[in-house]
Amino acid sequence: MYNPKSTDLERDYFPSYHTIRFQDQPAPNLAVQDHFLQLTEQQGKDLTTKQGIKVDHLRYGGQDDRQIVDVFYNDSTTDSSPLFVYVHGGYWQMLNITQSCSIVGPLVRRGYRVAVMDYNLCPQVTLEQLMLEFTNFLNWIFAYAETIKTTEIHFAGHSAGGHMLAQILNAPKVVTPERRRNIRSLIFMCGVYDLRELWSLENVNPNNILGLNAEKAAALSPILWKYPDAKSWSSIKFHVMAAEHESLTFIEQSRVFEQVLEKAGFPTSFKVMQGYDHFDIIEETAIDDSIIAKNLQEILKL
Repeated sequence: MYNPKSTDLERDYFPSYHTIRFQDQPAPNLAVQDHFLQLTEQQGKDLTTKQGIKVDHLRYGGQDDRQIVDVFYNDSTTDSSPLFVYVHGGYWQMLNITQSCSIVGPLVRRGYRVAVMDYNLCPQVTLEQLMLEFTNFLNWIFAYAETIKTTEIHFAGHSAGGHMLAQILNAPKVVTPERRRNIRSLIFMCGVYDLRELWSLENVNPNNILGLNAEKAAALSPILWKYPDAKSWSSIKFHVMAAEHESLTFIEQSRVFEQVLEKAGFPTSFKVMQGYDHFDIIEETAIDDSIIAKNLQEILKL
């Protein structure tokens, strides 16, 4: 267990229970989720209606599903501008691209092109199938980067998106050494990287919509993967973040994941973002001078 003193794993693995905001509401855990959905959707709308940011709606997969990617830019963006790729969370079963664009504005204003990925949710697919879908997305995004001739790519994933992003380390046929040379940073935000404790929890995986069993949960846990070629990633910085107001279980998953990566030979750092919970760490990426936005700008050398 990531918190041996835990008496309630269902609560530990449900981040909304650990916010210190909305304590004046009858159900703070529901209020923080509702606030997140409403605010992030509005932040996404404001990009094109108020901030002069343009968007291309593109596809990386099938024609009738959620394998889509929105690419944001403005009039000063060039083909060679650096590319920032974001993967949203939602426990592989919630959220969509309209609630996943908070991070876009400050980065586009600082010269970045930003790609926000969406994906099919469970139970439309199993988590095992979703990881293959993400591998296909990686192939698409690298091909896109080659088309626009950018030589600088950064990736970030939040929550379940952080778990999915780890697949970039497990797809050598797609993430070739040549493609790897263009990656500058990988940013893992508030993720889960070991599924063995959570896959059987009803509030995380109701009616097993993720399609897991004990064996598959272990196989899909990046904390347990082997990383024999880690030293070939030595020019890429790995940033693993947790939020202060999450459960100790969530924080320790991030801490241990960073330790696994470091032991394997990846250049890593770990940071607990003080004052943040699982939700406002994303909400505030939309604010140019917020602590999390400045932290991202420091990572990107902006």
